[in-house]
Amino acid sequence: MPAVNKLEAAMNEETIHWKDKYKLDIEIIDLQHQYFADLINRLSVQLNQTDNLQYQAALISELNAYARFHFISEENLMQQAGYPGLQQHKKLHHDLMDQLSVKESRLELNHGESEAESIIDFLRDWFLHHTVVEDRKFADYFHAQTQPAD
Repeated sequence: MPAVNKLEAAMNEETIHWKDKYKLDIEIIDLQHQYFADLINRLSVQLNQTDNLQYQAALISELNAYARFHFISEENLMQQAGYPGLQQHKKLHHDLMDQLSVKESRLELNHGESEAESIIDFLRDWFLHHTVVEDRKFADYFHAQTQPAD
């Protein structure tokens, strides 16, 4: 099965199951990505188990805080490595936070299950695509920079 079809199949799953294809072989980023995936999975379960709007907002706030931490950490590593795609990658992170903020506002306004599902679907799809495609670009650059010269 081609890589794009495998990615599409993974995006249709309800839960993110950590797989080797998500690994970038940059330990700190892999650990953060694993936690991020676990957080999205937990959010998926807990958003659908409660109608408590304050708790839903707190769950999304936790995810927002972790996403900001992770993005800063990842961007600092990119800066340190001299990654030429840093500005474009930062824009992707910024766009995610903007889109998540819009979806969070819709959840607060409409209190609907469809808004909660929309947030989870968005996060799951974004995480899988961003990790496999966008973060892979940095990982390839990073590993090429850290290879000993022949």
